[in-house]
Amino acid sequence: MARIQSSPVGKLLSWALLLVFTFAGVQMGLSAASSAILAVGDWQSTAAFSVLLQERRDQLAQYFIDSIDWDFLLANDFSYTQDEMDLMQLQDDIQTAETELSAEATAFRYQLRTSDGTVFKSNLGEDERLSQVVDQVYYSILSPQTLSDLDGSFQWSTSSLEWGSLSLYDVWGGRGTLGTLTGSVPVYILAYGVPSVPPETISDEFTALYQNCSTASAQFLPLIIGASVCGILALIALGYALWTAGHKAGQEGITLFWPEHAFVEIHLLTTLIVLFFLLWGGLQATDTYLSLLNAYYSAVSTSTATETSLMTYVISLLSTLAVGTVSLLLRTIAVRCKGHSFVKTSVICLVIRWLVLTIRDFILSIPLTWRVIMAFLLYFFLNLVLFTQGQYNELFTGLWLCLNFLVLLALCWWTVNFRRLRKGSQALASGNLHHQIETQRMPRDLKLYAEDLNNISVGMASAVDEQMKSERFKAELITNVSHDLKTPLTSIINYVNLLKATRQDDPKALEYIEVLDRKSQRLKKLTEDLVEASKASTGVLSVNREKIGMAQLIDQALGEWTEKLEERKLTVVSNLPEGETWVYADGRHLWRVIDNLLSNCAKYAMEGTRVYLDLTRGKGQVSLSVKNISREALNIPPERLMERFVRGEESRTTEGSGLGLSIARSLTELQGGTFSLAVDGDLFKATVSLPQAN
Repeated sequence: MARIQSSPVGKLLSWALLLVFTFAGVQMGLSAASSAILAVGDWQSTAAFSVLLQERRDQLAQYFIDSIDWDFLLANDFSYTQDEMDLMQLQDDIQTAETELSAEATAFRYQLRTSDGTVFKSNLGEDERLSQVVDQVYYSILSPQTLSDLDGSFQWSTSSLEWGSLSLYDVWGGRGTLGTLTGSVPVYILAYGVPSVPPETISDEFTALYQNCSTASAQFLPLIIGASVCGILALIALGYALWTAGHKAGQEGITLFWPEHAFVEIHLLTTLIVLFFLLWGGLQATDTYLSLLNAYYSAVSTSTATETSLMTYVISLLSTLAVGTVSLLLRTIAVRCKGHSFVKTSVICLVIRWLVLTIRDFILSIPLTWRVIMAFLLYFFLNLVLFTQGQYNELFTGLWLCLNFLVLLALCWWTVNFRRLRKGSQALASGNLHHQIETQRMPRDLKLYAEDLNNISVGMASAVDEQMKSERFKAELITNVSHDLKTPLTSIINYVNLLKATRQDDPKALEYIEVLDRKSQRLKKLTEDLVEASKASTGVLSVNREKIGMAQLIDQALGEWTEKLEERKLTVVSNLPEGETWVYADGRHLWRVIDNLLSNCAKYAMEGTRVYLDLTRGKGQVSLSVKNISREALNIPPERLMERFVRGEESRTTEGSGLGLSIARSLTELQGGTFSLAVDGDLFKATVSLPQAN
């Protein structure tokens, strides 16, 4: 695609085709327009036919006048040479007119009658009637201008009445009766017309007009189709030229050439000047073309055909130059738009942009409260004016309705964006730190607030990610250190066991070996707890949840811890419901949770007190609560007690590691349950809730 847009051959070809198709389309359009003059309607309804018909009628009048003059000259004996020459010229004119008006020379048919109906002149046959030869019969009245004007000065007056009903007629705008005229002035009535299809044996102007009209009718539709096709192809070539504009071979994106670095107003002014001269020349050429076309169709001759064709080429050339000039302007605008530099290279756009930014900055510098007040006052003023004027003019009523409708749309727009902002803040409050509020098409003040929330979520997400990385790093560090401690610790335990197997006579040595054994076992347990706490907090432990009997698991745990609890003088009071209580959990992890809770009681409960175990079920949950009285004062919040390496007694003289409750919470959450602590004075209560299996 980029290669096609950058092809210089394609660009030059598109511009060449644009000019060629424009030239051909304009020329075909002009030919179609000129053909439409003859192609539309019947050929006898054209203006050219009316002109030809009038010329033949005038020729007939002159022939009639010459005939009267001939009779007048013959009646008077003229012996002068000049009069003889005039007589010969008049005789030639009469013979020429008789030849041209004969039925063999022209398709023009006529009958000239006197006022009493006698046929005076006619080129019809003896048995022919004018109404049968021609489709439409035209009537005119011939009379001398004055009674004494017998030198052949006559005028024609047309009438639309049928022959035989000429009771009223017009004589140059006046109206009179046939009897009045016949009583004062000799009157001749002319009936004439042309057949709808002239005889093929006759070659006169009517036959030429008929043939031209037939040819124009046949050429009109192909010329229209050709002009339309050329116009479509020219538009396609222009579209391709604009599509490829700005692309250069070997370079990505849009390349601005030297014309695009000038202001667009310079190109616009240049284009307008060129178009002015081209338009002026086109108007002159069009006026000449119409004059030639009118003369051509009026005279129905080929004398002006060459000049008309030449003017067609001139108009087509000027139109092509105009289209090329406008196309160059469109090209530079397209390149600027595609290169996003139109505003930067337009003086008008720069001025408008500066004004808009200045007004916007001024408005935005006003506090939001004052802006709202100003907007309301403006709305109130417009609303009042339009409502008042609407009582007298319906236009203002429509404007008042449009104003309130636009205000309603603005309020709805504000409400929708505020709702979007509210949902974003709720998502952020619920802990979805990766939620981003869509700020497109938002009011500026809401958009700024939404961007602040988005930045807060990004900052909080970054902080959480950093914290997670830190926690992961600590977990990995604990895991690695614990793993590194296992090897020397195992060696120590093995050597202690070997020492215990040897015979020692010194009591002190036996005491030391016992201390080493006890401390190494405690260190081993601490190392295992560290590894398990790290895995539980990071969620890398596998969980196999299944249906498990909770009461049975508690009984087994109590069986293992009863002896140790009795050593601490602790009495276990268990409150278990009848029947088995089934939970959906991992048996291995649940055992560790219960074991840690009982271990916590053995380590930190006050001696001589009771430990309460309550198992309840309901609403799809099973809860196990373990309560005891703490030996030390609990001055630590419950959440703090569930953190790693935190113990209830700060002296740290007990054997606890501070990991039991943290491990229990992590394992409970891995199984889809909840773990909570409650402290009320010295009362310590731990609650484990898991989903009920059935």
